[in-house]
Amino acid sequence: MLDYHRANPLFAAPIGEKPKHILDIGTGKGSWAIDVADQYPDATVRGVDLFPPPVTWVPPNCLFEVDDIQKEWTWREPFDLIHIRQLLGSFTPEGWKGLYQQCFENLAPGGWIEQIEFDVRVKSDDGSLPADSVLAGWGDNFIGCGERAGRSLTTQETMRASIEAAGFVDVHERLYKVPMGPWAKDRLLKEVGLLNLQHWKSGLEGYAMWLLTKFGAPTPWTKEEVEIYLVNVRKELKDSRIHAYGYA
Repeated sequence: MLDYHRANPLFAAPIGEKPKHILDIGTGKGSWAIDVADQYPDATVRGVDLFPPPVTWVPPNCLFEVDDIQKEWTWREPFDLIHIRQLLGSFTPEGWKGLYQQCFENLAPGGWIEQIEFDVRVKSDDGSLPADSVLAGWGDNFIGCGERAGRSLTTQETMRASIEAAGFVDVHERLYKVPMGPWAKDRLLKEVGLLNLQHWKSGLEGYAMWLLTKFGAPTPWTKEEVEIYLVNVRKELKDSRIHAYGYA
């Protein structure tokens, strides 16, 4: 939504008007791949994930494949664009290194890789987020879980250096402040904040329960401890006095 004003809000990479092959890594529900396939009907758009997307119809030029992206790629045609979004915590450091290397080796000349990740830490610029609040400690809590699991949750901070280490050049980075809740005065940011708040509410338990009961500190948490923790998180998310945001 923050890029709605662009002629193409689906991605920023300047791949031209006639790309031939596009890859969506970790396609999830497949919505991005479907939208891009509609926009470029002459291109072949592949969406890859460990599980098939829950879709009943796709454009004829959109292909969904169930595969492990960390295995050796066997596609014959190089890609004009490789898209990655919200895969933080999916791979070990070596896994990320191997993924970026395969991306580099499977891009067409002049091709692009584009990655979007969120910072799990919650911030505020006006002092409205108390230092001892559960939201203020949310990020460090889960970054610690990721470290103990061997799957870093700081991908947003490290991906540029990792991408460059794989051999990529002309690397660009753009940071967005994404509000949590409708506290912003700007109309667009207010709408973005509402959507982000719903995103948080719908994913809280699924995100927190597994990590905290497996890798919580100082010892793995009980289910009841996580549920109590999330009650307090939801309470702070509803507090309109807290002007919180996260980076993307």
